[in-house]
Amino acid sequence: MTKTKNIAAILCFSLVIVSAARGDFVSNISCTQRWPWNGKVDIDYTLSNEEHYDVPVFKLGFYGKIGNGPSFPLRSLSGDVEDHTVRAEGTHRVTWDAAQDLGTNVDASNVKIAIVARETTIPPPYMYLDLTTYDLKGSFRVPLASDTATKRTQVWFRRVEAGTFTMGASAEDRAYFNANVNNESVHQVTITKPFYIAIYETTEAQYKKINSETQWESMKPMTGLDYTDLRGSNVGTNWPARGYQVDSESFFGRLRSKVGHDVIFDLPTDAQWEMACRSKGDGTFHGDLTWNDGSHYAKINNNQDTNLNLLAWYKTSIHDVGTKEPSSLGLYDMHGNVWEWCLDWTQDDLGTHHVTDPVGPRHQISYLRIRRGGASGNAPADCRTARRNPAGAGSTHSDYGFRMVLMME
Repeated sequence: MTKTKNIAAILCFSLVIVSAARGDFVSNISCTQRWPWNGKVDIDYTLSNEEHYDVPVFKLGFYGKIGNGPSFPLRSLSGDVEDHTVRAEGTHRVTWDAAQDLGTNVDASNVKIAIVARETTIPPPYMYLDLTTYDLKGSFRVPLASDTATKRTQVWFRRVEAGTFTMGASAEDRAYFNANVNNESVHQVTITKPFYIAIYETTEAQYKKINSETQWESMKPMTGLDYTDLRGSNVGTNWPARGYQVDSESFFGRLRSKVGHDVIFDLPTDAQWEMACRSKGDGTFHGDLTWNDGSHYAKINNNQDTNLNLLAWYKTSIHDVGTKEPSSLGLYDMHGNVWEWCLDWTQDDLGTHHVTDPVGPRHQISYLRIRRGGASGNAPADCRTARRNPAGAGSTHSDYGFRMVLMME
């Protein structure tokens, strides 16, 4: 959807601003030539959205006109604009290199500038759920791990775009780690719809607030829950036969009823989890790591030594979320800390064929669901991106946690 309120401001400029006109989205426009004159002009303007959408995103066009001649686009722009897109309201500045566009003999006093503004709906890279109001909003701001509200009174999600990635681990990789598993066969996977995945494992504070409206401070992952606690023991336990349906008294049932939008909060599928963890890369971990920690898994490459402990809590105890380095997508603790439940029934042999939007076995072939990421007490081999670890849907443990996804309908 694009809103088409067009010409927002027109002005002329000489050495000082001559005039400015207000518009629907752009106001307070001014142009100032650099002095001494070097062919550059600073253009300041204010963007505002009178309808107050949660995520105002503006597509801008900058045009010039000499006297009564034809208009032309301003091509040599720099400053507070990216691909002619501005992702925030407020005051902005761009610098136009008029000399580069028009030549060094341009008569600045005879040039007019127009800014065409449209509000558009570019998908925000982040969504966040405010647990005090249960409002779901988009954001172009990168959440800071130091902001404790993002782990207690909010839930932040990162957008993962649709695409194709390589799922699984090579035989060489498994052999290196002495990983005697047969469920990591390498194959291509295509995910056709974008989704949002939580940047953190669900914390105790977030879970208590959503599940029982209890105020809690702990930023450690919520553990000790089985699959049915999250989705229910009736329809919720029958993924994928009953799709995204969950029992109303389950955790996700309560969350969905409180938000009340056309969004689906759930666990990620096995493939969604691995795609998000990899960020479409193909490494053993989400960082291209080499390390030497004195363990059986020591690995040195060209004397460059970086440690998995930069990314993961492993061979230790459970810690607060978001205290290690994030992936390139901004996701924390994808390796270690707690095992994370996924939707799929266990399937040992994923095959080598290219698949699209896999959801695991269509019918129950065991009582086991997939968990991902490894836990704080595990060795690096169990924290690998491709590691798929099954557990009974009704089993609980102090290192079983989960990470949410949301799909926009």
